[in-house]
Amino acid sequence: MTIHKSDYAKGLSVGPNPSWNASGAAVHRFAMAVPTTVAANDILELAPIPANCRVVDITADSDDLDSNGAPAIVMDVGIMTGEFGEDDDARTCGAEFFSASTLGQAGGVARATTAAALRTGKAGYARSIGVKISTVAATPQAGSVGVTVTLAP
Repeated sequence: MTIHKSDYAKGLSVGPNPSWNASGAAVHRFAMAVPTTVAANDILELAPIPANCRVVDITADSDDLDSNGAPAIVMDVGIMTGEFGEDDDARTCGAEFFSASTLGQAGGVARATTAAALRTGKAGYARSIGVKISTVAATPQAGSVGVTVTLAP
């Protein structure tokens, strides 16, 4: 299992922090290319959840990542263990937002599909939103996956 980091997780880009905004929520889209060599259980560390903030809405989007006539790719989207950007390959990824999503099989857009998506709490440290590839593509195809996240303090 490998954790592939977005530019945000590498510290090359900075996302919004709703605590900077007195009016409340902040919305931002985070995206990254999915390596065609991605393996089962690899995680894409995609987006930050700043300290003392929570996700109040999330939408996922994906290109067609599996060009086979019988596509197989399946992904979970959730909160990763550990701190945002942390270098620790033992970190895991939950499925609070999307569980067993087939969005990458043909591409498209979807709103959060689990009740847990609207029940994520705050933490005193920055966390990550990850995309776990639970089943790899039958025929991998270059493309990207993204999430548009509404964060609130």
